[in-house]
Amino acid sequence: MIHKSLAVSLVQKWAIPLLLILVTIRQMVLAHTVGLSPWHGGGWGMFSSVDRDERRLIQVLGTDNRGKLIKIDSKSLKNLFSDQDLILIRTFPTTYLLETVADKLLGSQLNKFENQGAKQPSLKNLQKVKIQVWRLHHDRENSSIRYKVLSPGVEAKKDDFSGY
Repeated sequence: MIHKSLAVSLVQKWAIPLLLILVTIRQMVLAHTVGLSPWHGGGWGMFSSVDRDERRLIQVLGTDNRGKLIKIDSKSLKNLFSDQDLILIRTFPTTYLLETVADKLLGSQLNKFENQGAKQPSLKNLQKVKIQVWRLHHDRENSSIRYKVLSPGVEAKKDDFSGY
């Protein structure tokens, strides 16, 4: 009887603090290993960082069939992905998500995006795509804020795409 009341007392006192400690450790591990934004997953560390998912950039570079490098505008991504999908990609940029973006870009009919602006080149002959996510980083030594690569560059070629 005494052991049972002692166990209940320990659970009542320590269950919530232990749960919070586990959530904190999980968030810190994900933030340092796979690039989870510190503003997500419990929020620990969010006020100590300028790295918010809204400020992250998804850089997409393509190569056409002549080998010309094309910088793909983010408006093209907004036409292919929902706002929620783009937030997820910026917040938690795993290799799998970036590969999915690359495959969708290569497999879509991108020529419908050509006329969105005079600066956007034709994307209908896209052969290769490289995607990276960049985050804001505070450089304490120089007291400056600049963009820094967060995710490794994920590259997809039309030959590798299973839809062809």
